[in-house]
Amino acid sequence: MHRALWLLLCVCGALVAENRFELIAASVESENNVTIAEGDVSLRGEDGAYMRADRLIYCQDTGEAELFGNVYFSRVGGDLMLADYLKLRSADSRSGLVDHFFTISNKSPLWLAGNEAIVEGNISIIKQGSVSGCAPSSPDWSFRFGEAKHDQEKQWVELRNAFFYAGRVPVFYMPFFGYYTDDKRHSGFLFPRFGSSKDDGARFELPFYLAPNDWWDLEFWDQLRYDRGDGLGLYFRWVDSPYSRGAINLGRFKNNEAYLNKYSDEKEIKQGGDLIYERSRIFTSPSSNAQEGLLIDYQDYSDIEYIDLHSLENRKLNREISALITNKVDYFIKSDEAYLGVYSRYFKDYKNPLKNDALAQILPEARGHLFTRSLFLDNLLFSADAKARNLTRKVGSKAQDYAIGVPISYHLPLFNDYLLFDAKLDTSLYQIRYQDQIGTKLKNGTENSQTLTLGLSTLLAKPYGDNFHAIGVSASFSDPLYRDVKGDFDWDFTDMGSDQSGVQTASFALTQFLYDKKGSAFLTHRAKQTVSLEDNATWYDLQNELSLNFFGHTLKNKLLYSHDFNAIVSSSTDFSGAFGDFDYALTHLYENTSGKKVDKRYLQASIGYKLSANDKILGRYERDLLEKQDRGWIAALNHKSGCWQSELSFERTITPYNIGSRGSSSRINDIIYFRLILVPFGEVSQQLYANERT
Repeated sequence: MHRALWLLLCVCGALVAENRFELIAASVESENNVTIAEGDVSLRGEDGAYMRADRLIYCQDTGEAELFGNVYFSRVGGDLMLADYLKLRSADSRSGLVDHFFTISNKSPLWLAGNEAIVEGNISIIKQGSVSGCAPSSPDWSFRFGEAKHDQEKQWVELRNAFFYAGRVPVFYMPFFGYYTDDKRHSGFLFPRFGSSKDDGARFELPFYLAPNDWWDLEFWDQLRYDRGDGLGLYFRWVDSPYSRGAINLGRFKNNEAYLNKYSDEKEIKQGGDLIYERSRIFTSPSSNAQEGLLIDYQDYSDIEYIDLHSLENRKLNREISALITNKVDYFIKSDEAYLGVYSRYFKDYKNPLKNDALAQILPEARGHLFTRSLFLDNLLFSADAKARNLTRKVGSKAQDYAIGVPISYHLPLFNDYLLFDAKLDTSLYQIRYQDQIGTKLKNGTENSQTLTLGLSTLLAKPYGDNFHAIGVSASFSDPLYRDVKGDFDWDFTDMGSDQSGVQTASFALTQFLYDKKGSAFLTHRAKQTVSLEDNATWYDLQNELSLNFFGHTLKNKLLYSHDFNAIVSSSTDFSGAFGDFDYALTHLYENTSGKKVDKRYLQASIGYKLSANDKILGRYERDLLEKQDRGWIAALNHKSGCWQSELSFERTITPYNIGSRGSSSRINDIIYFRLILVPFGEVSQQLYANERT
């Protein structure tokens, strides 16, 4: 912020040093090694630095210089300063004083204005000033202070007795406010976090941020829940190469004795941790066209409620907590010709911990894929897939299964490309082997099949004035040439052998687009129907998708219609758009998988109104229509301009929580959220909330 002020004294010393500047003035007098210049005095240095004033007095013996009236300084790169008076005590001391000044640096949009500044080496003391990143003539925000201290070496500024102004209105007072002037990370305390809960009482958390070097940082916090207990946590992040990063979360919470006596089913200590690590280059070089990736995602908790107790940080709140945790170790490598992946899955059920020993774990699974390529002829194509898994658990049988699939397809254009003929032969082999069986003996299962699919399709297009219509029609016939199923298929491990897919089917599909003169599709429609050709012909679910774009509004719908139930079994509808200063979005979800009892009916609505070029009101509402229960709402006011952004929101969320103590089914959070971004200072955010379980 004060870089230009400090540079002014440094460059001024260079300018007034002997034989280092060009001096131009209306009159210049020199007597007894004292030079006095008056009348539009200007000094230009060899490096392009420029200074002007109404009057200059320079003593060659002491190196002291004074500039009076309309002092102006600029240098190559954009540093600028205006002042009424400047005094430099010596040419090389980097010390002096300035009266009634304004300064701005090319390194930052922040400007500084003050009544007086005293500079001694790397330290600047400014009296009665203001600072902002907005237009100086009428800043949207500013800090006005009684005194400021800037340490040029440490890049640190302290403001004392400061008021934050929004325009000309004082908003709040700060006896002390400090910040760094560079863009590096620095260690220190972060803003505290607050909240309250019907069960836990008042909540308080104070985080500390540690960033000793560029490749890692650490956030540590101490948490207090007044009626419940206290906890500790840390969040460690690192970047060990240009292609990798990782993070570790650890925490521990202790319930106090009064809380344990009130809720006897609670554990005294709840603790846990999680690790995530990602890497995009291991065996391949940066110049290689191959892609690869490693993901390690590990979570371990003494109690699933630990996730809710871990921290008051914004990203941890208001999310649905799943009782089934999945730990992962994944690796893949991919080239233009093939793909190879190795995956591991380890599941842990915190809602039913007694069932964990019987959960089937995938340790590991390998998948390979050979991308489509020509086979002898350009229009004769094939690809291949292979899979192998090791399925293990502590209690019950274990298994290994293997699968291979090889599709071969042939494409032939007919009638001058008006019709396309497709033939596809799918060959698949599957086997599952059981071991360590206790009780019922399972026979190893195999499923081998070959399916032939023949299809005809056409795509036609025609202009209608400024509009353009394209329609595609296709029909296909699928015949299971061979299917052999033997042995047992334990659904704990696989769903193979559980369907009746070995039947002849016919499928019909329709696709159409309607484009306007700008080339935008204002109508998109897709439909597909599959029918069984057996004696008891079965019509499978009709799939239909529709999208309409008209006058800035969009309507989208996806649905499944069941012929068995004569009912829509699934539908999702989105309607959004804008008119004038309003924008809106409506979403409706519907599921009825049994055709009798509705599984889901959900509504989400949002609206926004633009108050001005920089201000907007937002609102969102969610409701479970089936349960006749609100799921949440939010009202927010946003401001966005070049030098600052702000958000103030009021929110209620009702989140499912069916794995906590005392049989609670959901938790209600009432939240007041405030976010302020001051360019280029950074972001300040705070969240105050009340939490209650129902």
